Amino acid sequence: MPILLLIWGSVAAVSKLVLNRLDSYQVLFYMYGMGVVIFAVILVIKTWGKPFKIWRLSEWLLVLACGVCTFLYDFLYLKSLELIPAVEASMLNYLFPIFIVIFAIPIHKERLNTFKILSIFMGFAGTILLITKGNISNFSFTSLRGDVLAILAAVCWGLFTNLVKKNKKDMLTSTFVMTFIAWLLSIGGMLVYSHGKLLQSMDFYGVLWLCLSNIVFGFFLYFRALKYSSASLIASFTFFAPFVTLVFIMILLGERLTWLDGLAAVLILFSVPVQKLGDVIKRRRGGLL
Repeated sequence: MPILLLIWGSVAAVSKLVLNRLDSYQVLFYMYGMGVVIFAVILVIKTWGKPFKIWRLSEWLLVLACGVCTFLYDFLYLKSLELIPAVEASMLNYLFPIFIVIFAIPIHKERLNTFKILSIFMGFAGTILLITKGNISNFSFTSLRGDVLAILAAVCWGLFTNLVKKNKKDMLTSTFVMTFIAWLLSIGGMLVYSHGKLLQSMDFYGVLWLCLSNIVFGFFLYFRALKYSSASLIASFTFFAPFVTLVFIMILLGERLTWLDGLAAVLILFSVPVQKLGDVIKRRRGGLL
């Protein structure tokens, strides 16, 4: 999970740069298209000569729903980046850990306890403090439409996380199918609302990085984390994303951390141990009974 957060740290900035030259439909078309090619090559090499296992209809429908959710997340987030600053879109997008926990209750029957609530509150408070610099009253939004799109993207990722955790089929095959579904949707969007455009060299490298970070490496690392952790714990880990983004800004742009940034980092960094502490106490109490 920490490696994944490092990869995600630069996504917003790269997306904003790419959107200066391409529209969101073109970015999605090339990003998912590259993902389909990469996964197809890996799939052929790995499964060459092996029989394909038959999937039930319910398994296809689950993967289909996951593919639609991941497309909607990227689409809504990119559209929000076209309308509002990257910092604003990122702040609203960082609400998705809340939706991960909310959807985990009906889908996975996860129960909230005091430690989980405290962990989520600490991570959310740290995120708000980190991005607003403690000046919440003077923080204004640029576009209501852009804000709504960013929030809807967070909702989609929360739902996607919980749905994909239910998938028990081969991870590589499932990821290829999800990416292919998203690519088909991106083709439809580009044909209706945009037009084809050849990539220049800088556009190619930007879209390739988005493909590798969001789809190829991102999916595999995220799915592996979901396999061994609860949705609530994954939600806590994702609160590290704004902190990682701040570190990238500090390193690349030379900006210094303030004491408010330090306080926000403490809240975020200790949100995961708080939830783990609750799990330890619960296990010990169970052992004593």
